[in-house]
Amino acid sequence: MSRLWIRCAHHKKPRPTKLWGCPRPWARRRLEWQRRDAMKHLIKQYLDSRISRRELLSGLGTLGITAAAANSMAQSLAPFLPAAAAEASADASSASRSVKGTGGALLVAQLKASGIEHIFFNPSSGAAPFFDALVDESSMHLIKALQEGALVAMADGYAKASGKTPFVICARPGFPNSMTQLYNVWKDEIPMVVAVDYVNRATLGEDGFEDADHLESIAHPITKWNWVAQSADKIPEVTRRAFKFASTMPSGPVFLAYPEDILDDESQAAVIDQAKFEISMKVRPDPALVEKAGRMLLEAQSPLLYVGDEVARCGAQKDVVELAELLGVPVTRDGGTIGWSKSFPTQHPLYLGAALREMRYPAHVDVILNLGSRLSYGERIQPGIKLIQIRMDPTNLARTAPTDVAIFGDLKFATADLVAAVRSMTTADRLRLISQDRTAKTHEYTATMRKFRESLGRETWNHSPVSFERLGMELESVLDKDACVIAESDSGRKMEDFMSFGGSDKQYFTTTGAALGWGLPAAFGVKLAHPDLQVVSVVGDGAFLFAGPQPLWSYARYKAPVTLIVCNNRSYNNERNRIWNIGGRQFQTGRDMTCYLGDPDIDYAKLASGFGVEGEVVGEPAQLKPALERAKRATADGRPYLLDVHIERNGIGAASTWHPPYSVADLRQRKV
Repeated sequence: MSRLWIRCAHHKKPRPTKLWGCPRPWARRRLEWQRRDAMKHLIKQYLDSRISRRELLSGLGTLGITAAAANSMAQSLAPFLPAAAAEASADASSASRSVKGTGGALLVAQLKASGIEHIFFNPSSGAAPFFDALVDESSMHLIKALQEGALVAMADGYAKASGKTPFVICARPGFPNSMTQLYNVWKDEIPMVVAVDYVNRATLGEDGFEDADHLESIAHPITKWNWVAQSADKIPEVTRRAFKFASTMPSGPVFLAYPEDILDDESQAAVIDQAKFEISMKVRPDPALVEKAGRMLLEAQSPLLYVGDEVARCGAQKDVVELAELLGVPVTRDGGTIGWSKSFPTQHPLYLGAALREMRYPAHVDVILNLGSRLSYGERIQPGIKLIQIRMDPTNLARTAPTDVAIFGDLKFATADLVAAVRSMTTADRLRLISQDRTAKTHEYTATMRKFRESLGRETWNHSPVSFERLGMELESVLDKDACVIAESDSGRKMEDFMSFGGSDKQYFTTTGAALGWGLPAAFGVKLAHPDLQVVSVVGDGAFLFAGPQPLWSYARYKAPVTLIVCNNRSYNNERNRIWNIGGRQFQTGRDMTCYLGDPDIDYAKLASGFGVEGEVVGEPAQLKPALERAKRATADGRPYLLDVHIERNGIGAASTWHPPYSVADLRQRKV
């Protein structure tokens, strides 16, 4: 017989747990399981303040833990205790302080300790104690949005531009309204903490006012972590944990719920600087694998380099340019997801643009090096092509495509190490020969493509309505070299070929999630992060309507000087092209059943005026440049400015304005 003694919170004396008649190996294993579970139970009881430190040490000793190990364990748990226990268990530290107040006040204190400067919010009566605590807090600023999806998109733009983890709070019944933009955040792996007030614990599950069983489960599929705080003294702890989980690579959104009663409860807790919980993910890659990758690149006859968003996140842009130039490797980006940034200079002579399923150049690729890209176009990686992948996201490293060398690590370290490895394997003269031949061929190809684009630009220059090619060229002529462009226009991607991004040039932001309504509010967040940079939002009319006009209110309220361009072609243009390319009945009959947005024809400048934002309609190509100049002057004066640019539809069925006719008024039997 084996016996394990466990001290239970509900028993004054230890009680025995017996194992009868088990074979000895199973008995040992069962004992280990019970020992582990008992240890977890003790720790939970201690963190919940249901047993004392002495009882914890005694219980751990009963489980066979040495006194030194038990004391060390108790010390490591001290920062997670309510303030009174923490002060008795841990040395005083400047990074930790005890705070008394409502749960809302504790939340404000911890957000301040987590470095939060802006709180993105939509009001909720359940969170009143939190907002009450902000009345006398001057270091944090409230940024209000009128719709929860726009709220999350604002925070997304801020996170992408600043590299910080934003805090978002909204009412619990409004949270489902945020889901489309939370999906975008999740797809792009952007750090964010999204919180709601939760129903009073005393009435939870009664199906009362704004009650919903397991609201956190709604967020589960598109968040890294979700949690409901259990008591006021736990609010700082779970908030710190949320920021840690959100910001640790691979980053992503997390969801928190604070029951309204604990936000109002008076309590005391330890508030600790977030820096004490941060983890550096700048991991150096395996040198042996880097050397193997370098040798493969040196021996390759026709290599190709994919560059993804992780390059920008790691600040590895210059290192990647050095690697590409060292070997003369042509550079592309994922053609499926496109990416939310431009991690390689788009006007560099080695840059090919987005990858296509069938690329004319380079021919006969034998090695692909993927630096931080999702590689969603797997068709490009044909049998016989060797694949090297370097990612900082181990979950998606070698996820789908068969990979010959899979390297986990920080992209800046990895690229610098790869450059060093290649240099060490051969002479400078051989490297020069390899690079010269490849570079000359790629330069010839990209120069030819540039001439083709210039020809296309001249051909479409006077198109009316305005062509995307002209919009791109006109924007390029008026934007500052360090401007930020926020794009959400599927058809408008062609304008990007006439602009320069990446390197020391303009910054580019979009979302790979493709849930519409992102661009207009996201540009507000980018401007908040970079108030001293010129910011321009370019969105399709369909995307603008998904955002609603509500973000315009925030632009006016907070005087955010951004140029807002609506590409108004009265259509979900690329959606129609995709549908008609299938060759179904819509294509056969020439009837656009779903995508025409005219009738009524919306005047976005008038719409903006109703929200206090100046604007104008650009109906003809000759009006575009002067309108852009007026927008530039308005933003320099500190005001947002909207341009409703009438832009051409293109592709299959572009000329059609037909849509299914239907009138509710005609259904009436009497005129009411």
